[in-house]
Amino acid sequence: MKRPNRPKRTRQRASAKAKSRPILSHEQRKELETAIGYRFKDETILTRALTHPSLIDDFGGGATFSNQRLEFLGDRVLGLIMAEVLINKYPKEREGFMTKLFHHLVSGPTCAAVGNQFNLRDYLFMDASMKSNTNRNYDKAVGDAVEALIAAIYNDGGIDAAEKFIKKCWIFDTLTKTATEPEENPKTRLSDWCGANQTGYAVYSTVSQSGPPHAPVFTVQVEVDGRGTATAEGGNKQDAEKAAAAALLEILEKHD
Repeated sequence: MKRPNRPKRTRQRASAKAKSRPILSHEQRKELETAIGYRFKDETILTRALTHPSLIDDFGGGATFSNQRLEFLGDRVLGLIMAEVLINKYPKEREGFMTKLFHHLVSGPTCAAVGNQFNLRDYLFMDASMKSNTNRNYDKAVGDAVEALIAAIYNDGGIDAAEKFIKKCWIFDTLTKTATEPEENPKTRLSDWCGANQTGYAVYSTVSQSGPPHAPVFTVQVEVDGRGTATAEGGNKQDAEKAAAAALLEILEKHD
């Protein structure tokens, strides 16, 4: 007796499960490993790091098929290593200063820029629609794959190997520019100082206003109870408060 044909959807699923998942050619793998400075012992984890979730349905894959879980882990590994890099690079800076740099260095656009240095998109496995789909701000698929690659290196070679990759491939030259930019609003820095030293927060008061209407001069005093006061002038109240906060910070930090 002839067996009935299976429904089309069932046949498609069975066909999908029969597919062999994509892998890099020997030449591609050699090129990529040379670019990143790491040779994988387990090729399957490299393949998974390069597999975009858009292929899950085509290949009947599950949670461990694409690079999403590796991306989750890689984000945490990157954060740990980057935090240590900043702690060592800026031993005298406050947490707020380093946080600003940290968020820049681990951001999606930065991860994508890192991947673009060695043309990571050319090695990714993704469906046809994703191959031509790039965000005008940054290539999210590449940024996610860089985080997945970090996790793959971490799983394959340990934390030292992941750290070596990050220090080799990351774009640290942007730190020079960012680190020399003006720091945060002095009022914010003064509030941070008060919080760190468990004092009452700063109180600002306008001492006087002088000058003609088109060119006023505001004199503002700021006080941190029991720790000090400072007075400064500005062309408007806000500028005067910032100048006063900066002056008081200078006094307070000399006595830290």
